[in-house]
Amino acid sequence: MSCILLIDDDTDMLAMTGRWLEKAGHRVLKAASGKEALSILEDASEEKPELILLDYAMPEMDGPAVLRAIRALEGAGDIPILYRTGVDDMDAMEAGDAKACGFVSKSEGRPALINAVTKALAGA
Repeated sequence: MSCILLIDDDTDMLAMTGRWLEKAGHRVLKAASGKEALSILEDASEEKPELILLDYAMPEMDGPAVLRAIRALEGAGDIPILYRTGVDDMDAMEAGDAKACGFVSKSEGRPALINAVTKALAGA
């Protein structure tokens, strides 16, 4: 069982995706904002996640800003980050300076999510 940090400002998406991951056997930490996610990662009492699923488009602190902040955190910079996104322009996302290990569209549903998570955890 892997620990996954799920970051999404859409509470319905956060709950649904969390359920999918839990049904697949993962332990899920949830954050409704980048700031909340950083707080979880900085808290020494929390289990260090093995993967982060990060919403790309969020208010206040978008996915790339959160990704850069995570990469700067001591002890968290090496965690693989997978964008979970509704953004259609993957080329625009890949052009950014902060790189994720991959992307999975919110429109693709549960099978695509679980497949992408499995591959990211395996280091593929």
